[in-house]
Amino acid sequence: MDRMRLLRLLSAVLVPLGLLLLVLGVFTSDFVATVLGLTTALLGIAFFWVIRQALDAGLDLTAFPVFVMSLVQLGGVLFVFALLTYSLSEIESVSQVVRTGSLPATPLSYIGLLMGVLLGGGVPYLMHRLGEYGQQLSESLPVRLVGFSFTFGTYVLLIVYQPAASLLYAGAYLLSRLVTLLGLFVLSSNQSRA
Repeated sequence: MDRMRLLRLLSAVLVPLGLLLLVLGVFTSDFVATVLGLTTALLGIAFFWVIRQALDAGLDLTAFPVFVMSLVQLGGVLFVFALLTYSLSEIESVSQVVRTGSLPATPLSYIGLLMGVLLGGGVPYLMHRLGEYGQQLSESLPVRLVGFSFTFGTYVLLIVYQPAASLLYAGAYLLSRLVTLLGLFVLSSNQSRA
């Protein structure tokens, strides 16, 4: 089975899993499970729909299908962040940050902020600048595993040790990824019109 078919199959599997979680959430009156189930199903549909166009375009972040796929992927990452936060919400320190909303300025908070910017916006920009070599790297399974491990491992470590830092990390990840994706896409659109 080629890579595109495997990715589309995995995306399609998200739909029934999300619907199952949605139904269980409705029957147990668990609002969070209901929202997570609905989000999972919608992400599965979105991935299935755009994955072919994105794979055909390669890693060119200035191509519209890759831009859309990158935004969908960002939504998936944020969804996993929310799922991890919900799963770890029994930890007292996580619950305290959610209740109080306090974000202390500590070295770990600054590290979380820096890691969010580097992993969220820095890595896609670097891969885009590397061109063909960046595309080969991004298609490599070991590189993908290391990337996902850093992205989610950093979040889990921060949420366990200092939940406020994890919120800064997630926010920095989101904003830097959006700035990078929108910046590259808008700049390429303006250059193609000129």
